[in-house]
Amino acid sequence: MSRAKVIEFSEKVPKLAEWSKQFRYRSAIPRITLASPSIAAKGIKKMDLPNVENMTAVEIYPGLGVWTRAMKDIGFKRIITLEPQNLYFNWVEGMSKVSSGLEVLKKDGYDWEAYNDLKDPKYIGTMENKDWSKVHPDLFFTGTLPKGSRGEQLLAQFTTCIVNKMAMHSLGRIRMAFWVPDTLYQKYVAPPKNHIRCKMSVIAEACAKVDLICTTAPDDMYPNSHITAQWDVFEYVLKHLFVMQKRSLKHMVKTLGPGADIILGRLSFDSNILIGEMSAAQLNEVAIKFDEWPLRPRVLFEDASVFT
Repeated sequence: MSRAKVIEFSEKVPKLAEWSKQFRYRSAIPRITLASPSIAAKGIKKMDLPNVENMTAVEIYPGLGVWTRAMKDIGFKRIITLEPQNLYFNWVEGMSKVSSGLEVLKKDGYDWEAYNDLKDPKYIGTMENKDWSKVHPDLFFTGTLPKGSRGEQLLAQFTTCIVNKMAMHSLGRIRMAFWVPDTLYQKYVAPPKNHIRCKMSVIAEACAKVDLICTTAPDDMYPNSHITAQWDVFEYVLKHLFVMQKRSLKHMVKTLGPGADIILGRLSFDSNILIGEMSAAQLNEVAIKFDEWPLRPRVLFEDASVFT
């Protein structure tokens, strides 16, 4: 029987090696988490939020709680943070025991039901402000979005919710601030004629004022990525190849798209390697060569609503 890990909360943020040992699940790609208290403090101060002592923050995916701590330190009245992963939940719950005004819910910000649950009067259900002529003075929605299609779907849906007055925006015109991957930010603010502009970009331009508040350095986030391919391409390659780990790359590459086997001759390693034996560097190379292939599918993930 495998043992469940329980990590005791510490005021000291774990070093990368400690985090890798204590918080990573071997069977899953690790979720990014902010790990630099100094960049978190810089980010929250640059927002220059008014009357934080009267504000309630709803946070999703706190991870190590570094952003959570920065909000507490600047004086937020109340922080309700949603964390679905057991290891991170236990960590942030430990923080809540030494931080007044911090509540941790074992919920996933990806699930629609979580936002319905937040409307309970004991959380934020009594804080509705129907005046959309100005920003809600007492509510703030924030967090760290995952990499890949999941994070993109969330950001797209949060933006659509502004127009439809759903989820958090059913309570009013809510200020939002998220830590997002660089590639997602570029897509979100892509102007007309830019090749990465999409439906999300248009909706954001139409209904929101978007400002870049703060940018992290490579060591500010865990994990430090050695992946140089576009993350959505890398994720697409993983999703298709790992359906059958005991088959060879030569066999499975066809699942990436009709004619994708053309990239095999452009790789620096033997394509007879089994999928389950491939290193991250080799998978990264496949993703890069696939992305360079002119005939690759342009739409890697279909648009999907997470709030259904």
